[in-house]
Amino acid sequence: MVARAEVPAILPADGTLLTARGVRTRTALLEAARRLIQRKGYAKTKIADITAEAGKALGSFYTYFANKEEVLEQLAEDFKAEIDLRVTDLDLDLADGEPYDVIRELCAVYWTSCKNHAPELAAIFQASMMDDRFADRWRAIRSDARVRIAADLHSLDLSGRVPHPEPEATASALGSMMDYFCYVWLIEGGEAGRPSISDRVAIDTMARVFYRTMFAETEPPTSPASV
Repeated sequence: MVARAEVPAILPADGTLLTARGVRTRTALLEAARRLIQRKGYAKTKIADITAEAGKALGSFYTYFANKEEVLEQLAEDFKAEIDLRVTDLDLDLADGEPYDVIRELCAVYWTSCKNHAPELAAIFQASMMDDRFADRWRAIRSDARVRIAADLHSLDLSGRVPHPEPEATASALGSMMDYFCYVWLIEGGEAGRPSISDRVAIDTMARVFYRTMFAETEPPTSPASV
């Protein structure tokens, strides 16, 4: 799992560059917010709770964040940064190796990251439904993955291997499937009559839908499952 201190920090609320001490303080506030969101939920977490949990003075919060919404926005950025780093570490490309195995590894990264960040993701999804500014920021955070998927679909279309006349729309459908699938099983409590599924079933299911959509064929029957 990516350490929080390794996630690049943005400028604090006052626009000054952070000192090493400032980085530690800001990180402590973010970690405190994560713990509180997990225990109490985002709506019930107050700024005073965050500073108390972090062992910091109340006024120090406003050096780094203008409000609680900026904390949640940074947690969303951290979530994306963790996924990006995991994907980079895997060094996967659909042009190399067996495409289904690549897709499954990418699905495993996304599922595992969502599982690790389920409490703050619940807050992010809920905030995006109530706050237009936050919804725009969340769309921007998610856009990189959609663009990459669309590029792969466009490449398949140009090669004549699989027709994808609307790669951007198809990429949106696939990305939305993964987002809401993870939300249902990791946050909402599953489906009626089935409250949970194993990591393997979740990852295999997403990978199967993703692969069949992209390549218009069933996945190889002997593809290994590492999770």
